Amino acid sequence: MWIILSVSVLLTTHSSFVWTAYPFTFSERECRDLFPERIGKDSLSDHANHDLPFEIEPSDSIYGISPNGIHVTVKAVSKWRIKGIIMQARVTGNCENSAQQHPVGHFETKETSALMSANCSSDHQFETITQKTYPLDKDNFIIRWFPPEKTTANIYFVATIVSGKDEFWTGIASHVIRHKDQKFKRSETPCPMRNSTNTDGGTYEAHSGACQFHPSVYLTTSFIVAVILVAIGSK
Repeated sequence: MWIILSVSVLLTTHSSFVWTAYPFTFSERECRDLFPERIGKDSLSDHANHDLPFEIEPSDSIYGISPNGIHVTVKAVSKWRIKGIIMQARVTGNCENSAQQHPVGHFETKETSALMSANCSSDHQFETITQKTYPLDKDNFIIRWFPPEKTTANIYFVATIVSGKDEFWTGIASHVIRHKDQKFKRSETPCPMRNSTNTDGGTYEAHSGACQFHPSVYLTTSFIVAVILVAIGSK
C-alpha cells in the first residue's frame, strides 16, 4: 500500500518535478539571460574575433501562414560539437524592455528525441528547448516551433550552446522572422545576450519553479509506473 501511495503522489505532483541536464539549472535568471552560471567561466562569444561556430536557421522568413509551424535547424559550422543547448524564441523591440527577455511560442519534440521542450516558468508552456542528458554530442538537429496565437510581433531564435564541460557560446541568434501582418524593419535585430560570469561573488541560483515537459514524457512515465504496479500485484 505504501509503494502505491508514493507512486500516486509522484504522478499528481509532476508539475513540480525538476529535471535539468548539465550545465543548466533553469533558474529565473538563467531563463532570462540563457547564461549557465554553473560553469563559472565567461562565454567564448566574449572573446570571439570571428564568426560564431554555430548557426540557427529557421525554415521560413515569415510566420503565421502555415499551421504546421516553423522548422528550426541548429548546426555547427566549425570543429565544435553541440553538447548542450538552451534555446528560445523571442520578440524583437526595445532590448531594455523586460518583455524582450521572455520566450514566446512553443516547441514540439518527439518522445525518441535527445531534446526536450521544457517550461522556464509557469507562464509559458514548452517554450524552451534543451537536451535530455549531457553530452548531446551532435553537429546539427531540427526542431519544430509554433507561434503563440495572440502574438503578431516579429521574432528571432536565440540560444546558448555548450561545446565542452567549461566551454560555451552565448548569443547564437537567427535572423529576424516577421509576422505575416508586419513589415520588416532593418532596425529590428536580436538583443545582445550576457556573456560574462557573475563577478560579485554570488553563485548560480537553483530553480525553484516548475520544469515541465511535453505530454509525451508523461505518457512514458505513466507506462513505467503501470508496469511497476503490475509487477507488485503479481507477487
